[in-house]
Amino acid sequence: MKFMPNILKMNHQQEPQSLSRVYQRERWLKLRQLRRFKEIEKRFGIKFLNKNFLKKALTHISAVGGQRTASNEIFEFLGDAVLELVVREFLIKKFPQKDEGALNELKKKYTSEEILYKIGKRLGIGDFLIMDRGEELSGGRQRVSNISSGFESLIGAIYLDRGLDYAKRYLRRIFLNRRLRSTVDYKSLLNRWAMKEKKAIVYKVLKEEGPPHNRTFHIALFVSGEKVSSGIGKSKKKAEREAAKRFLKSIAE
Repeated sequence: MKFMPNILKMNHQQEPQSLSRVYQRERWLKLRQLRRFKEIEKRFGIKFLNKNFLKKALTHISAVGGQRTASNEIFEFLGDAVLELVVREFLIKKFPQKDEGALNELKKKYTSEEILYKIGKRLGIGDFLIMDRGEELSGGRQRVSNISSGFESLIGAIYLDRGLDYAKRYLRRIFLNRRLRSTVDYKSLLNRWAMKEKKAIVYKVLKEEGPPHNRTFHIALFVSGEKVSSGIGKSKKKAEREAAKRFLKSIAE
């Protein structure tokens, strides 16, 4: 029993030291996270009032065990709506002479996955996405869908954090006021031709090649049941667009 006071004294001395180490580690992690947030904000060209919005906007579903509400999917849903509204308003003001059909075609161009991916890639969104090891090893940081969705999630987070006017200014600055590379929407042109000619068009996947993060798709285009062309691309949309382009050029010759 005479050794008990020494043991109690030793435990009493060690406890504050242990708590101090825990506190210091937590403080270090918070400072590290804060520096990371500042790096992200600098890259994106924005400052968040609530850093939790930024963190959630970058949280891939794989990082939260498949819990959709804990991932950035809710912010993506919101960001899609904000982007749609801002782009529509921008186009109406920029092209007051265009009718609804023409404006809708422009809207599709500005909000296409291809354009959103290019903007997200330029911002470096893939570098900052929070995901599990499996998703990362399978090419998740370069995946088109992850980057384009991440950009929409970022817009949703900006709207919640700073409001609609701030989101509008941000979108104008990073891409609406920039001149987009002019591209022909061959699929829309083909759809209009098919409606006029009363033809049915169907795209079918013939083959998929390559690893999950770098797939190549072979697509066949059928018009009223007859195969008329094919296309190859790194996504189904690109392959379909190539098939539509080839067919339209063939009937124009």
